[in-house]
Amino acid sequence: MKTIEDLKVEKTTYKNEKDENGNTVKVPVTKMVVRTPEIVEKGPRFGYYLIDLVFVYILAFLIGIISAFAGVFEIWEDPLMSRLLGALILVGYYFILEVSIGTTLGKLMLGYTVIDKYAEKPKAGALLGRSFARAVPFEAFSCFSERGWHDKWSNTYVVKNSEKRELQKLLGTFTSSKEDILD
Repeated sequence: MKTIEDLKVEKTTYKNEKDENGNTVKVPVTKMVVRTPEIVEKGPRFGYYLIDLVFVYILAFLIGIISAFAGVFEIWEDPLMSRLLGALILVGYYFILEVSIGTTLGKLMLGYTVIDKYAEKPKAGALLGRSFARAVPFEAFSCFSERGWHDKWSNTYVVKNSEKRELQKLLGTFTSSKEDILD
């Protein structure tokens, strides 16, 4: 099956040639070129990272309140246990949202989604690996390159919703839905 890495599109460029009278004319030249996916840029990536971070902290706060009411607040006092719980909250936030709706709240607010190499929602295993990769120390800094480690390691891409549809059209897998009418 064709992937987004295999996509080629027809591109027309123009080259200068001399006609029979010696005049310079532009002649169209059509060729097939690789169509690379338009992945998220650093600015929006940082923006939805901050939005998601706020939601992760809110979630951790709520879990802390619930654990206090349940009488198990002391687990947060152990530094190792609180770091482990924090990592599990982070992984859980990303995994649950991406496996259920294909995006996080930050990406949703900014119009981005996670896709696999077939321009579809990734399988649960890839999303779990992607989510656990976020717990790697300094992983967030990897997003200042073209793709973050969590994207590379799980073979996923973050693209605009419109880019996902365009890639699906090029792959011949696009099916219209209600949400397309709203965009």
